Amino acid sequence: MPIRPQSRFATHASLYGLGSGALWVTFAGLMGTNAVNAQITPQPRGGDFIAHRVVAGDTLEMLAARYLGDRTHWTALQRHNRVDNPFQLRPGSVLEIPTRLLRAATASVEFVQGDVRSSRSLSHLADNANTDSATSQAVQKGQLLQEGDSLKVPANAFVSVRLADGSLVRVQSESDVELRQMRRKGRAGSLQSVIDLREGGVEASVPKQANGERRFEVRTLAASTSVRGTQFLVLTDAAGQTAAAVDEGSVAVQAGQPSALLKPGQGLAVSAGGPLGKPAAMLGAPDIAAWPALAEDANWVSLPLPAMPGAVRYQVQLAKDKDFTQIVRGGMFTQSPARLIGVEDGNYIAAIRAIDANGIPGARSLQALRVKAHPVPPHYESPEPDATIGLGQRGLQCTKVTEASAYRIQVASAAGNFSQPLLDASDLKDCILPADALAKLPVGEYQWRVASIRTLSNGQLDAGPFAAPQKMKLAQAPKSLDLQLDGGAGEGSRSIRWAGEEGQRYHIVVASEPGFATPVVDTWITQPQWSTQDLPAGAYYLQMQVEDRNGLRSNFSAARQFQTGNWVTSAEGQTLTSGDGSHLTRQ
Repeated sequence: MPIRPQSRFATHASLYGLGSGALWVTFAGLMGTNAVNAQITPQPRGGDFIAHRVVAGDTLEMLAARYLGDRTHWTALQRHNRVDNPFQLRPGSVLEIPTRLLRAATASVEFVQGDVRSSRSLSHLADNANTDSATSQAVQKGQLLQEGDSLKVPANAFVSVRLADGSLVRVQSESDVELRQMRRKGRAGSLQSVIDLREGGVEASVPKQANGERRFEVRTLAASTSVRGTQFLVLTDAAGQTAAAVDEGSVAVQAGQPSALLKPGQGLAVSAGGPLGKPAAMLGAPDIAAWPALAEDANWVSLPLPAMPGAVRYQVQLAKDKDFTQIVRGGMFTQSPARLIGVEDGNYIAAIRAIDANGIPGARSLQALRVKAHPVPPHYESPEPDATIGLGQRGLQCTKVTEASAYRIQVASAAGNFSQPLLDASDLKDCILPADALAKLPVGEYQWRVASIRTLSNGQLDAGPFAAPQKMKLAQAPKSLDLQLDGGAGEGSRSIRWAGEEGQRYHIVVASEPGFATPVVDTWITQPQWSTQDLPAGAYYLQMQVEDRNGLRSNFSAARQFQTGNWVTSAEGQTLTSGDGSHLTRQ
């Protein structure tokens, strides 16, 4: 049987088919002789194995029982290692235990958000006569995953996978991973897990284990990480550029000699096909004191990005739980604010990490965030922003909302707030506050806001957020003016005058009937008089509206009747008519 080299690094390089200049990376919660090592580049399926160093008393039957869970499988170990005499194993030699011979384990989907798809890898399908499983299918919570299953996670989607040993793998949005290997030593022994991260990111939490037999690896094109009790994050892009950061535990990284040890709070970058970067301190946790505790916008959750030295972008995530097993939204952002769309009402934990120029994630900041955006508030209709309205003339009006059963309108002073509103109408069936309600307020500057109220299925009322306040002014409307008719005895009016004020405009409407259905004059003038000389002789009706320098308009005045033309009148001033009823005029 083959005898393996004795030096630690040479042993692992030989086991994984690596040359002397190959790169391998170790992640371990407790560094020491039990640390588990892994190769930098993924090997073909079937090429992975466990190295067992023979001690006195070992037999192939004992090893088959320990690793494969069945002592009768010793012949498979004999064939793989080409052992001539299974009863004479040389102490100090190394036997290979192919992981393909271990008992298969499964994983379960702990949480899924969005359209995550699963499929079987071609390498695993090659050993399976039923190739129907190659079809991509939607991932469901509670679903069991097998060795060889691939997960494709699109934007704004996430999935958390629980491995058989309790390890939790959180697959980030826009990621492509394969559960390359999930095997157990013996019948219920330690788990041997390998995850291929083709693109995107994974965050893993691996519980500590007393012995060093467990294997947990995350592989990319540029790096392989192997852990034993730690919490870490791995990001990679399509070109293979890889970065890792450690929150808990310790990480050993080696490219030939010497090796580097990453402690908690340190990260490392590896370029595809390039040299191993030096361990570096992760960026600190960003300052998020400016983040809101409540988000009320139905379009998105908006979170300002801090200005942090050394940061080139930020990873922002929103989860339903503090362990970030249930991530519902997230992304990478370079421009402030970060906006997460389509977030349902609820209580969340928001997180942010700064990413440095090497792609290494920094420490994470967390904050509780409540989203309450429904029912959405109405839009404002009338008056216009900053408009001046006359007391008793106009009310406040807004659009209806389909899910609303009532509306709430509040009015506060322009310099105050809404903690103690001056008006608070909380059960409006229509989104209108009538003019007579506003007439109770004195002249001045105000702000008003509106919210929707819906009735839930249990009959309870649920109020939504208020729209942003809108300013307005209340003023006394101009009074209707007294009109003076100018005409001599026996004559119709030649002009109409009134007492106006500087800066006022006047709206003149004239009709031949009191309903003003078809006006013959409809005009605005700036002087407090109007000439009737362009009208044909006859009887007319006039009403007038005044607009002051602030644009505030009075109500239309009551209709006034006047006559035009050089008519014959009696001594009492009455207009004389002919037998057919027409006015008599002087020639």
